[in-house]
Amino acid sequence: RDAVALLGAHTLGRGHKEFSGHRGIWVPNDKLAQVFDKRYYQELVGRSWVPRISRDPLKEDWTTGSDPNDSNSNIIHNPKMMLHTDICLFYDLDANSNCCTRTDLFKSDGESHCPTEKDNQCSVYGGDHPWREASEAVIEYLGAPHVEDDNDNFYEAFRRAWFKATMNGMGDLKPVAKSC
Repeated sequence: RDAVALLGAHTLGRGHKEFSGHRGIWVPNDKLAQVFDKRYYQELVGRSWVPRISRDPLKEDWTTGSDPNDSNSNIIHNPKMMLHTDICLFYDLDANSNCCTRTDLFKSDGESHCPTEKDNQCSVYGGDHPWREASEAVIEYLGAPHVEDDNDNFYEAFRRAWFKATMNGMGDLKPVAKSC
C-alpha cells in the first residue's frame, strides 16, 4: 500500500527520454502535471492504455490513442504514458501483457479507444493474487468517484508512506563531516 501511495507522486512532472528512456506525463497535460492530487489513479483506471513498443524492451511503456506500432501514428509522440510498474498496480500483466486496459471505452464515432487490442482486455488481479492489495489501494486512493477535490485518502496514505520512507532509521544519523 505504501508503494502504491508513493507512486501517486507520478501525478507530478514527466518522464524525459534522455534521463529515463521514457517520454511523457502521467496526466492529460503539463498544467495538470504541476498539481499534486489523485489524478494519477484516475488516469490509471479510467483510460484505455496499450503497450507502446520500443526497440529497447527496457524502455517500453504504455500510452493512449492511436496504434502505438504504426510509425505514421500520433501515438509515438503522445505525451501521456504509464510505465509497466504503474499499469501492474491494477492490471495482471503476467496473465497477458499484450492487452488494452479498458476495452469498454469508445469514441463518439463508435471506434474503440483501444487501437490494437480491441478485444483483449487486460486482466485485473483475482481475489487470491498477492498483488490484489495494490489494486485495492488504487481504488481506496481514488476516494469518492467523480469528486475532483476528494484527495483525502490519497493525501493521508502518501503522508504515512512518505514519513516511513524518509524517517525510518533517522535516530542514528551523524552530522556531515565539515571537510573531505
